[in-house]
Amino acid sequence: MDIGLLGPMTVRRADGTEVTPSAPKRRALLSALAVRLNQPVSAEQLIELVWDGAAPPTARAALQGHVAALRQLLDDPRLALGTRGGGYVLEGDADRVDLVRFGSLCDRAGVLLPEPAARVEPDDPAVPLLRTALDLWRGPALADCGSELLRERTLPYLTDLRLSALDRLAEALLRAGRGGELTAELAEAAEAHPTRRILAARLVQCLEQAGRGAEAREWHERTAARSSPQRQTPPDRRFVGRAAELARLHETLPLAARTGRPILVTGPAGVGKTALVRHWAAQRFPDGVLYADLRGFDPDGPRQPADVLGGFLTDLGLAPDALPAEPEDRAARYRELLADRRMVILLDDAASYRQLAPLLPDRPSFPSDGAGPVAVVTSRGRLRELLVHEDALPLPLGPLTAEDSRALLARTLGPEFPDRPAADPEAVAELAEGCDHLPLALRLAAARLAARPDWSVEDLAAELADEQTGLDALAGTGTGRGPTGITAALDRTYRTLPRAAARLFTLLGLHPGIVLDTATAAALADLPRGATRTLLAALDTVHLLEEVSPGRFARRELVRRYAARQAAELGCEERFVALDRLIAHYLELTADWTAEGSVPGGGTRAASWFRREESALRAVVVCAEQYGRTVAAWQLAHRIGLLYETTGHDRTHWRAVAEAGLRAAHTGRDEAAVARLGTDLAVLHIDRAAHRTAVEHLERAVAAADRAGDAVLRHHCRSRVAAALLRAGRHDRAVPILTDLVAAARTPAADHLLVRSLTDLADALVLAGTPERALAHADEAVRTATARTGGAEAVLATHSRARALQALGRRDAALSSARLAVALARTVGDAAVEARSHGLLADLLFELGRRAEGEDARRLERERGRV
Repeated sequence: MDIGLLGPMTVRRADGTEVTPSAPKRRALLSALAVRLNQPVSAEQLIELVWDGAAPPTARAALQGHVAALRQLLDDPRLALGTRGGGYVLEGDADRVDLVRFGSLCDRAGVLLPEPAARVEPDDPAVPLLRTALDLWRGPALADCGSELLRERTLPYLTDLRLSALDRLAEALLRAGRGGELTAELAEAAEAHPTRRILAARLVQCLEQAGRGAEAREWHERTAARSSPQRQTPPDRRFVGRAAELARLHETLPLAARTGRPILVTGPAGVGKTALVRHWAAQRFPDGVLYADLRGFDPDGPRQPADVLGGFLTDLGLAPDALPAEPEDRAARYRELLADRRMVILLDDAASYRQLAPLLPDRPSFPSDGAGPVAVVTSRGRLRELLVHEDALPLPLGPLTAEDSRALLARTLGPEFPDRPAADPEAVAELAEGCDHLPLALRLAAARLAARPDWSVEDLAAELADEQTGLDALAGTGTGRGPTGITAALDRTYRTLPRAAARLFTLLGLHPGIVLDTATAAALADLPRGATRTLLAALDTVHLLEEVSPGRFARRELVRRYAARQAAELGCEERFVALDRLIAHYLELTADWTAEGSVPGGGTRAASWFRREESALRAVVVCAEQYGRTVAAWQLAHRIGLLYETTGHDRTHWRAVAEAGLRAAHTGRDEAAVARLGTDLAVLHIDRAAHRTAVEHLERAVAAADRAGDAVLRHHCRSRVAAALLRAGRHDRAVPILTDLVAAARTPAADHLLVRSLTDLADALVLAGTPERALAHADEAVRTATARTGGAEAVLATHSRARALQALGRRDAALSSARLAVALARTVGDAAVEARSHGLLADLLFELGRRAEGEDARRLERERGRV
């Protein structure tokens, strides 16, 4: 059985019987599968194509019915319709589908190569292949395939391939002296495609070789009349927004025209660089536009400058046989023809400065009157060499604004979009956020929504939010040049990375955060920081990361998910070892920052760091728990809890972190860890005024500490809860706990905790408004500490005594105690304790109105706090 798509659609059995489906939907379905022969096509993609982007709610069921009918029709075992994953695949020999066979023959004949190999033998083997390929065409391709959307997406590439094949055949026949054989086909193609002037030039050569000089001259004159480069089509009606970027292009244009400096538009894949420059150029250049897709990130590699120059020269009116052979000569001739033309050269999707250099117009020796050509380059690479060597004018392009994102969704969906019952602003904002506000992703999302009228905007937003399958929702249906969609666009960028940079990018997929720094990346990759910094810069160069501040890199959510997919392909051992390095890195960091937060002045720095890293830390805790790293999970959760407690960070997610840590502690049968995490939860519930729940968690924590046989930990658990109660203003609940702790510390087993317990109780009594009792406990703490070794405990006890005296109104005595604390602190050798002593003295001096002395004490507090 054979399927014909290069002309009116036909389906014929081996005996010649035609069994072409009469139903348009079945023709569309079979055509869509045949175009992608031996490649799975998802049900969603088929629904979009079969119903031309306007599928009814019953489309999925109807699709299954059409599939069943086609399976009955395709009774040839050499062409079978099968099910694959969530879609379907037509499997068979490439010769069974004329469109696929045509592409295969062109490939074998070298049409897809950037330059044909020069052949001198009389019988070029490409000639019969090309002749056979072109003879497969019976008329306009996909003419009655039943899907305008399929034609729209497939026909441009297919037509381009056919015309390229015709050009290559003409070139081969001319070499063999047989150009006259192709005049009819060339004339038809040149008439139908007047902008492909190379076809007309080949026709002139063939006519001359056939001795038809008059016709050759006539065609040459017609071609010369059309020798201006192509003019832009009207602006894309689907283009929305980008007002600031368009204004910037308008402002930059005069400078670029006067100086010859190229305009460089850069940005990540899918951000809309090509759409922007083509929309902008549509009405700006009276002498026309030269456009070339440089395919800088194409899987088959970038186009060669010589090939691009050949196309430009023919567009500028040069006959194919007059094209210089050497690339340098082509570049020189190209620049001669561009001189003084007021036109734009759009160099789209550039790979490198090396590729671009021969394609740039000459720059004037002195600024001109602004009438020269302007080169506009787009690239997902930053092309710093172009900035350095050509002084390019940069225009970085970022995601759309929220308003422009909504407008693009509405424009793509059509007038029915505002009437969708669930299309409220919050749902649309969530959908746009899920698309990272990238035009490509937004268009794909809108197309998916249009194909599923029964879906609400919330439905699609929820699908995009799914960590595992969200990227699949932004896949395209594919074109002749390969698959489209976000994943395909990122694939093209990823494939260009050097091996070391690709490895780092993949390992970064194990990091759950949006922002990371060089040290974290180095830990993941097990590389020195210098080498890691170089590789991160390579990822920044192609917009897979963006350096938001020195040494700190951000990535879009879609890029993070794509990296996570790459990381999932790593071997288990490599993945686990890298995760262990990441977890160990964060354990070290949180240990440092919890210590930093406890010293004067350190809280602000710790809070700043925690604000940046909190979301990643939460995810690492969950990751450690899931991968069985129970000790690391509870340790990290506990340290994060201390940071929540001391930095003032929003505590919305603290409970989830603490509960994950508590689960890990229970899994590891670590009673001491259970006590610590239980205390974290008690402190959290005090913060939320859920005191009964807090008491339950405290009781469980104390019981776990008892089971662990750790009296100090038991004391610490209750002390932390009391401190949290004091912060919450619940002195009535805190004082009894602290009183019990003092009583417990008077026993021989806990005697070493007495000074700290007395000090905490004294401070609590001051806050509770009973400074007389506070002073008694503070005095006892000072006597007890002094009778022992003194040290930091004696200093902190003296602090409590000073605060109690201050609360009693005995300011001179309080000031004397504060000065004594400073003197004692200097002998201890603990900069943090000394800083706290200076801070207390400063507070008292300011209260007494002794501002100059207070400023001196505050300065000393800051100095010692930095030690």
